[in-house]
Amino acid sequence: MPLIRTLQTTLLALIFASFAPLAMAQSTPKHDHDHDHSTLENSEQATKMPIMDGTFTETEGDHVLGSKAAPISMIIYASVTCPHCASWFKSVWPDIKTNYVNKNKLRVVFREFPTDPTNIAVIGFQIANCGPADQYFEMIEHQMQEQGNIFASLNAGTGKEAYLAIAKKAGLETEEAMNTCISSEAGYDRINKSMALAKAGNIASVPNFIINGEVFKGGSDYLPLSKHLNNLMLLGYSPMLKP
Repeated sequence: MPLIRTLQTTLLALIFASFAPLAMAQSTPKHDHDHDHSTLENSEQATKMPIMDGTFTETEGDHVLGSKAAPISMIIYASVTCPHCASWFKSVWPDIKTNYVNKNKLRVVFREFPTDPTNIAVIGFQIANCGPADQYFEMIEHQMQEQGNIFASLNAGTGKEAYLAIAKKAGLETEEAMNTCISSEAGYDRINKSMALAKAGNIASVPNFIINGEVFKGGSDYLPLSKHLNNLMLLGYSPMLKP
């Protein structure tokens, strides 16, 4: 059964009205960037899914950043409600983007991997998907940067206002437009496909990376990532990109 299929507009009032239990689950993370934030479905099922087309490669409709001619490609799985993901996007991603993406060395695919509280993660991803395609990464970066403030707003009962502000960044000017976006079946389908691809690749936690067609086992800190990327630069070819 698909992971995301139950979030409807009628549920939004309940989601935004009271989120006091969230505080205990969202304490400040250690800055070790471990792959330790997983979904219940992935963590409880040991059986691997069959390999799907796109499990280790870029697919049509993916959110991408970077040159098609880049010799290295990386799929990033992350969640906008994962503290370790937010920490990675604040401390590691800027250097990866500056030193590799912006220098045409690395092409990046971002894939959604909603983590607890899953409904809130889905709301964030839906809004990001409703914005201009070329601003998707900016929307994800913004939510990662503001994750603590977003959780604080949810705990204070002002979550709707916080997400309306995010929605306006995506070009959704009214609450009605935001609710329509959040209820988008096409958005649910995208997230379900992303989760199916993650399961097929045995990705059970985030942040996690598939680099040039292989799951990276070296952790998510900048030094091991940059060392691996530099070594791959010597090969000069990315099997993830189709000619």
